[in-house]
Amino acid sequence: MKLDQTDREIIRELQEDGRRSLRDIGRTLGIAEATIRLRTKRLHDSGVLQIVAFADPTKIGPAQLALVFIETDPGAHDRIIAEIQDWPEISYLSSTIGDSDICAQCVSRDQEALWNLRQRLAALPGVRAIRVVPEVRVHKLRFTTPMENGGSEAS
Repeated sequence: MKLDQTDREIIRELQEDGRRSLRDIGRTLGIAEATIRLRTKRLHDSGVLQIVAFADPTKIGPAQLALVFIETDPGAHDRIIAEIQDWPEISYLSSTIGDSDICAQCVSRDQEALWNLRQRLAALPGVRAIRVVPEVRVHKLRFTTPMENGGSEAS
């Protein structure tokens, strides 16, 4: 889907505060609320835009955050992704280039639960190696849209 400047401005406004009213966004951008509503629906329906709430798991209760890097056998990558993408402990999952093939951000209740998750991953056919990096503190969590020139629109 090709995004124009108006689409990008709407996305940027929603990234600042996903709870803002479409009327308020329209006023800020000088665009009719109906236009904002139609474009937001189109962006959502096409999968470009999701409006979600992030909760800091460490503030809700005991939690062990970790990045898990997985090296896979050739040909096993897609099967492993399909296997683990619905695991409740995995909050973020991506394919990577470099020393690992998959990166998963995991949230476990404690180190023992993280160890059990690591063991489940290691038992999957096609997993060559796993590197677990516990996260002590998250300093920034934000998704932004890339600018046309490769930079980031949001600061």
